[in-house]
Amino acid sequence: MSLNATHEAVVIGAGVSGLALAHDLHRAGLEALVLEKGSEPGGCARTHSESGFLFERGPFNLLVRNPLFESLLGDLNDRVEVVPPSPSAKRREILLGGMRRKVPMSLPDALATPLLSPAQKLRALAEPLLGHRPTSADPTLGDLIRRRFGNGIADRVVSAVVAGVFGGDLDQLSARSCFPLLWEVDQSSSSLILGLIRKGFQSRKNPRRKWKGMISFRDGVGGFCRAMASVLGERLHLNTGVESIERIEGGYRVNVRSSHGESGEIRTARLILGTDLPAARGLLSPWARPVAELLEPIESVSLAVVNAGFGPEAFPTAPEGFGFLVPKVEKGVSILGALFASSVFPHQAPEGCHSIRIFIGGTRSPGWVRFGDEELVERALAELARFLPIKAKPRALAVSKWPDSVPQMKPGHFERIAEVEGLLEREYPGLHLVGNYLHGVSVNDCVVHARTTAARLLAG
Repeated sequence: MSLNATHEAVVIGAGVSGLALAHDLHRAGLEALVLEKGSEPGGCARTHSESGFLFERGPFNLLVRNPLFESLLGDLNDRVEVVPPSPSAKRREILLGGMRRKVPMSLPDALATPLLSPAQKLRALAEPLLGHRPTSADPTLGDLIRRRFGNGIADRVVSAVVAGVFGGDLDQLSARSCFPLLWEVDQSSSSLILGLIRKGFQSRKNPRRKWKGMISFRDGVGGFCRAMASVLGERLHLNTGVESIERIEGGYRVNVRSSHGESGEIRTARLILGTDLPAARGLLSPWARPVAELLEPIESVSLAVVNAGFGPEAFPTAPEGFGFLVPKVEKGVSILGALFASSVFPHQAPEGCHSIRIFIGGTRSPGWVRFGDEELVERALAELARFLPIKAKPRALAVSKWPDSVPQMKPGHFERIAEVEGLLEREYPGLHLVGNYLHGVSVNDCVVHARTTAARLLAG
């Protein structure tokens, strides 16, 4: 397909958001040209095979929360195989006092857990009586949890989850933008516990779904992205970077250059930016400065992932469960956590072997992402060995670094994005933004927003 032509729609970026949107446009009969500067689709969502191990370079597992995501999986049913987690994935651990401690999954376990002191347990259980309603329309997640359950749950449990998902600090992130269900119940209920129970009963009335909760794919998350890309055929141009964008009569001109030096000018009435936040700001600044200025205050953190594949001899007892996360109160630990990948999805390692994923960076150890690969591996494995006995060196390794990859959605983010989208609709007809810096960082969030945007684009 020519890089000097007019197209019905142009999507810049073949990450999860761009691919999901382009998939829907294609199915509706609107041919979209997708431009990707990298050599493969998926953005951060890539999977690497090494010595029989399947290493996820970005997202490890996907949570299916919305029917829009589930229906996309149905559309791709003949191109990708969904894999559920093993039963052992239900076991979760948090590091406290230098020891991995099981996250309680029942009331008796919660009463016995060493994660909280007796006073902290009583405070958490008394939430219906002692919890306070919000004084702000957009509180931080830390404020929400501390008001409702006290500092123990916030600092020892929720801070670990937030670090694992966002690489950030619960006292800095917006509850509304990062955990909308908790925010909604917090705003409307006198008790968060009772409000969540009511939500659970209401959800049981919804139609039964084929896929719900955690999943992966036979070929990894990268296989999911390749399945979306395969629908596009020759409309996907890899190794093609966008040098600049210009606004012209009736739409936009996109100036591109391939890795082989081929340049082109593409015209379109519908332009979708599916890049990461830094790239979006850079492309918008010269000609859509008001939009770029609204996006400017959004901060991002960098993350790194060390995937290590071990043989059967590496552990006296096979690591079981989902893995462990590190709360903010655990001092002297730089990693954010470790996931026991082959325990959750056994197909990701050869039989009898073990795959472990160590993630680093965020607000807790930002300097680690700048280490060379060898030093990063050495440090990560040394920290892991403090909490998981390792008897042999890894048989396979893969290091991934993602600079400025995870947006930190702070209070006011929801209103900021509403202002961005209102400005686009009023002043930049045909221009749309999709990506993890808008309505959520998870793959589920990105797919839902991308498909919603596609529907709006097709309707307009």
